[in-house]
This record gives sequence, C-alpha cells and structure tokens, in this order.
Amino acid sequence: MSDGENNSMKNVVFEEAASPPSPPSPPSSEADSSATSPLSTTTAISTSPYLHKVTTRRHEFLHESQTNNNLLESNALKISSHKSKVFVFLWDLYSAFRLFGVLLISMETFVGCALTIGATLLAYYMSPKVAVSEGQWDGTLPTILLSFATVTPLIQSISMAFNRREAALRGLASYRSAMYHIYMAQASWDWGECGKKGGRRSCVENTDDLKSVQEVEEVKGGGDGIEEDTTTLPPKPIDWINHADNLLCQLIHLSDSLSHYLALPTASRTHHRATKLGEREAKTLVFTGRKIFALNAAGRIFMISQLTEALKYRGLPGNEASRIRQWEQYLSVSMENMRLIKEYRTPQSLRLFGRVFTLLLPPLYATSFAQLGIDTESIVFGCIIGAVTSLALTSLFEAVRQLEDPFARGFTFDGIDVTEELQVLAYEELMVARSMVFPDAEEFVLKEDTKAKEAVGLDRKSRHYCEDCARIIKAS
Repeated sequence: MSDGENNSMKNVVFEEAASPPSPPSPPSSEADSSATSPLSTTTAISTSPYLHKVTTRRHEFLHESQTNNNLLESNALKISSHKSKVFVFLWDLYSAFRLFGVLLISMETFVGCALTIGATLLAYYMSPKVAVSEGQWDGTLPTILLSFATVTPLIQSISMAFNRREAALRGLASYRSAMYHIYMAQASWDWGECGKKGGRRSCVENTDDLKSVQEVEEVKGGGDGIEEDTTTLPPKPIDWINHADNLLCQLIHLSDSLSHYLALPTASRTHHRATKLGEREAKTLVFTGRKIFALNAAGRIFMISQLTEALKYRGLPGNEASRIRQWEQYLSVSMENMRLIKEYRTPQSLRLFGRVFTLLLPPLYATSFAQLGIDTESIVFGCIIGAVTSLALTSLFEAVRQLEDPFARGFTFDGIDVTEELQVLAYEELMVARSMVFPDAEEFVLKEDTKAKEAVGLDRKSRHYCEDCARIIKAS
C-alpha cells in the first residue's frame, strides 16, 4: 500500500475483545430484512466478491504492489550481478574466515589448542634423544581412535540435529499456513446462495444479545442513563470487520507468545543436569516456557474456536466449519511439534562423549605431533598441526551445539529466527490479507504495540529492512 493511502487512513487502536461477537438471530420477516438490508453498510459488503467498487480497490492494491515489486526485483538483480569472479571468490573467502572466527571459535577451542600445544612441547623435549637420533623411537600413533572417538559421534550428532531443524521448519511452515487460512475463512467466506439466502451479508445482530450488552454497559457505567428499548430498534447488521479484527488480534498475540516461548534459552545443557545451580536455572526456564505455551495452546486457541462457533451460529454450513476446525487442529499440532523439538534434544550421552574427547584426545596424540616436529626438524610445525587438529574438532563440536536448539532470537549461523518469522513476516502477511478482504477499512494497529514502542522500543521492522528499497517504493 502506498504512502498516500497510508496517510489517508486513520490509525485505529484496537483493543483485544474479551469474547467473540454475539451470535444473531435471523430477521423476523422478509419485509423487515429488505427494509434494513446490511448491503447498505460498508462492514457488511466488504467481503463480497461481486461488488465492482470493492473488487476494483483490490485490483488497484495488487497492481500497485506488483509494480513496486517489479522495481525492487530489478534493483535486486542489478545489485547482485557481479561480473568479476575473482572479486566474488575473495569476497566469499573473507566472509568464510570472518564467520568461522565469530561463530565457531569458542572457549573449548582455546582450551583444546593450549592443551595440545603444551603436550606436544612436553613430548618433544622429554623424548629420548639417543633413541631418536638412532631412529629407534617413533611417537606416531594410529589415527583410528581419533576418528572413532570424535569425528564419527560429531557427524552423527550433526545429522540428527539438522533433521530436527528441518522438522522445526516444516512445523513453522504448517503453523503459518494454517493461521493465514483461518483468517481468510473467518473474514471472507460466505454461505449465501443466489436468489435464496443472503448468507453473511444478510446477518443481523440478535436483539436479546444487544440487550445483554446494553445491560453490561449500564453496570459498568454505574446504572445511570436512560435505558434504550432494543426491541423497537431496526435490525443491526453484523460488524464483520470487528469480527475479523477480533480473530486478527488473537492470531497476532498467539504468534508473538509462541515466538517468546521458542526463543527462550535452552534448558537441556550438561550443567542443567549435573549441578544444583543448573537444575535451578532449568526449572525456571521450563516453568516459564510452559506457562507461556499453555496460555496459547489452551487460551488463544479456545478464543479462535469460539469465533468459529459464532460463524456457525450465524449460518456457516457444518462442512465449511469442519474445514476451519481442521486448520485449527493443524495450528495446534504444529505448536506441539515445535514444543517437543524445543524441549527434547539429541542424545545427551553422545554429546558428552563428543565434548570430552574433543578436548582430551588431541593432547593424547602429542607424541605424533612431536614426532612430526622431529622428522621435519621444526617443533613449530608440529605444534601448528596439533593446534589445527584441535581447532577442527572443537569447531565441529561448536557446530553441533549451535544446531541443538534450532530456534533462536535474532541471527544465528543455522538457527531459525523465530522473531523474524512469527513477529514480523506472519504479521505482515496478515496485514496484507486484511487489506485484500477489507480494502476500505481503517488501518489496524494493536494497542499492545503502541504501549511497547513507548516502553521497550518493540517494533515489527524486519532485520532485512532495506532503506534503499524503501526509497525506491516511495519515489514510485
């Protein structure tokens, strides 16, 4: 949507509803229904696919967005076209060394290299000089222990962790797809038949429901004021934008809370099992995470389910409601799958085996590195080979550790950026869907977002936000 359209819209602060809109009853007669047809209101006809004005607005939105995307695509192709292969090679090589140093060098790397170099120097200077000079002493050890005790377990751990990451990605994709389809169904599906039933567009509020709402408002206001007789009022059309925004509010809060849960630090590291302090930390993390998850799995999903019940009461056929229920199930199953991946990891014993032998095995091969220094008459070369061996093994173990928890807050080497996926991209997709279903509606802004921006600076700007691209869209 262009800046002109955004400026013409009013920013409306939408508060989360405590309950879904009240179900209606059909009008008392055909005469009353035609006299007060909801077709004359904006909220009642915004979902109709047959109105030329609304359809034109949707086409205009799609055309304008596609035009902007074409400009962005041309700019992306231009900026990513590098004619010099030498430049690309050197660029990638520099980036690889930089990321290797930032992401794969850990405390284990320094400890392992220090132990290996120290043991190599000790073996070199403590070796029997006479036997060495006569060729009767050879410190070379077989490498099968090195490969069996460290490389094989680490490779297996990487394979299992990567499969878990792929399963988490599939769960996240299923979650976002189900969320989008639930919104589109709740906001735009109609159940009317041409010349028979009015469907969504003929729904009106139930007078008993309006009366109960009025009584609640009078209690909140202290009981003052003149009571309005709802039985004499004309039928009131259903506010479908309010219904869709209720659902939108629940979906956004569901995704935000799920993002917070998945981005919590892991509670299954070695110190969480072996020490009292670690157990206390793990209990805090697990208790907090499960409280957050239970609120969503039970509370938010129930509110979404109630909105489907409101549609059924207003006439949505059972077969279409069943399809929405199926998407709700996909939503819940995806959340449970991601929870299990979050809380349960690859075998702890395998990781313990890799951690211990990654640190201790290279120093045990110190005699081999010392023999290499003797053969080349350079102990420095032997120490370098020993340090590189330790560096390779500890870096491999660090890659395993980073893949253990596939969910991450912010950028990691191979982790899933749940903040980007659930708080930014999912929100943007829902906003585009709302603009398509209700092209003339006012802009939707969560009240919690307004408070958070003032308090902690939370915004939904992508970490991939490009100022140059924004200037291109603004110029167009």
